[in-house]
Amino acid sequence: MNTKRNLSLSLAAAMAISLFLLAGCGGAGDQKANEEAADSINKELSLSPEAINLLYKMPTPFEVTMLLEQAKAGYIFDITNPVDNAGKYMTEKSKAINLGIYSADLAYSATYNHIDNTNQFLGCTGKLADELGIAGIYHPNLVEKVKSFDNNKDSLINLVSGIFLATNDFLSKNNRNQVGVYIATGAFVEGLYLASSLNIVAENNKNITAIIYKQLNNYDQLMAILDLYQNDAAMKTLYDEMLKLKPAFTDFGLEPEKKLDPQQANGINDVIAGVRNALIQ
Repeated sequence: MNTKRNLSLSLAAAMAISLFLLAGCGGAGDQKANEEAADSINKELSLSPEAINLLYKMPTPFEVTMLLEQAKAGYIFDITNPVDNAGKYMTEKSKAINLGIYSADLAYSATYNHIDNTNQFLGCTGKLADELGIAGIYHPNLVEKVKSFDNNKDSLINLVSGIFLATNDFLSKNNRNQVGVYIATGAFVEGLYLASSLNIVAENNKNITAIIYKQLNNYDQLMAILDLYQNDAAMKTLYDEMLKLKPAFTDFGLEPEKKLDPQQANGINDVIAGVRNALIQ
């Protein structure tokens, strides 16, 4: 009797352990599937005409960098996304977002006529664009072409502007608009981050503060696009991350033509940096 009873208990325990392990494996599998869905591009997703119209009305990264130069903000290479990071982005989503981020860094270096940094960011953007299948835009001779400008900033800016426009044209004609959303998001966040980082070191940040405030309209436009596709896992994840930027515009006394005190400027930068750092991981 005891032997049979012990055997029954052992079988029951084994079954319980098996069920527990199966449940655990199923949970892990579901979690992994959800994570993969949130980090992949749904090629079957089509953007509505409304979303496409909003997307291609988004300004190029030059909007912020040129305003920063006009505001006499400095050039600090260390606040850009490290060029070594370009090799670590493995998913289409992370590549597209960081193509946007490096595009803003490219615009920043071109605006300030830093040739060596411009060439570095041309390498980063070219690599990610190639891996995303954005063909025929980043030619191997671009670096040599930049060198031939002999510090002519206007020629450099025209070249980089042409790259941005050609990328948008390629994405639009090849129905790669969802990739365009990720690129636009990365470029927007990096431009905002560059401005907020320079804002905390400026002696008089009134003009840079005005630039940050001006980005509220672009933020609302981008959120309107992302909001249309919250039933898509990847878009929903990005929407939730971007929602964390809202306090930067609402919680620190951000107003046009108003200087921020150091605590306010640092508070805004902390919010923006949190989102930006999540995107460049």
